[in-house]
Amino acid sequence: MAAVLASLAFGVVTVVLELAFPEKVLPVLFNIVGSTCLLVWTSALLAQLALRLRVDRDGAALPLRMPGFPWLTSLGLLILAAIFTVGFIGEDSRPQLLSTFGLVAVLAAGCWVNKRSGKIVAGVEEADNVKVPAFLD
Repeated sequence: MAAVLASLAFGVVTVVLELAFPEKVLPVLFNIVGSTCLLVWTSALLAQLALRLRVDRDGAALPLRMPGFPWLTSLGLLILAAIFTVGFIGEDSRPQLLSTFGLVAVLAAGCWVNKRSGKIVAGVEEADNVKVPAFLD
C-alpha cells in the first residue's frame, strides 16, 4: 500500500512539474530511467559473475549453465563500461548519471546503516513459522 501511494504521489508531482516546466521534466526522467537500467544490468552481470565463480569454486552442479562464461559476461560489462564512458563525456547526460550514482550510494548507505543497527532482520519465514536469514552467505 505504501509503495502504491508513494508511486501515485510521485506521479502527481511529476505531472504538476511537467505542466509548470514544459519540455524540462520528461527528458530528465527518461535519462534517469536509462541510467537506472544501465546500473541494474551492471549489477546483474556482476552478481552473475561472482555467484557463478563461487558455484564453480564449490563444485556445485548447475541445472543450466550459461554458454560462453565468463567471456560473454565480461563482454557485457565492457559494453556497459563504454556506454557509461560516453555518458560521462556528454554534457547533457553527465548530471543524470551522477545523480543516479549518488542516489544508489545513499540507498546503499541507508541499507548498510539499517543492517548494522540490528533493528530489522531480513529473513523469510519457513513452513514451521521460524524466521531464517535470507542471505546467501
